[in-house]
Amino acid sequence: MRTVSSLLLVLALAACEPADPPGAPEAAVAVDTTHVAEPTSRVVVAYKGRLEDGSVFDESERATFNLDQVIQGFQSGITGMHVGETKSLSVPPEEGYGADPPPGIPPNATLNFQVTLLDIVE
Repeated sequence: MRTVSSLLLVLALAACEPADPPGAPEAAVAVDTTHVAEPTSRVVVAYKGRLEDGSVFDESERATFNLDQVIQGFQSGITGMHVGETKSLSVPPEEGYGADPPPGIPPNATLNFQVTLLDIVE
């Protein structure tokens, strides 16, 4: 009985799709190098904002902003990004909300963002 179980296991494993071999290249991410965010661009982004303790204070899968109307650290972090690019931003309090933040963010908090630039609206 044990031999039959082992044989069935070997046959089941043989029918599986092989995994990517070690060192195989990762799937390519499409980055549009012809469109670059400028300090006054209107952009569409996906982002997640976290506090230093890791708690999420804000996130969106698709948000549209004018970069000249957001906090300085978010603006400077996205400026220069290409459509399709993902970037991690660490925004110090003096480039974020400082001593007078909106609800849910403590005063003088460092803000950490994971941002993907989805589009630049022309």
